[in-house]
Amino acid sequence: MAQLSTKIKLYLDREVTFVNDVVIRDDRIDGISNPYIAEWNVEEAQPTEEQLNALEAEANTLESNNQVIQTR
Repeated sequence: MAQLSTKIKLYLDREVTFVNDVVIRDDRIDGISNPYIAEWNVEEAQPTEEQLNALEAEANTLESNNQVIQTR
């Protein structure tokens, strides 16, 4: 499963500062990660859950490729 931050970068098609632009929180429930967008401080409209889910495959590919690059 791709990280929420990766999906947001793909949605916006640019780098994002996750301290000022978009703040992600993770409320763990029974040890299970539940990340969500706590603050959205960019001009573009905040994506819906469906829009982010539609980017899952592309985000997985990007994360896998980045992992291969890092291990080289």
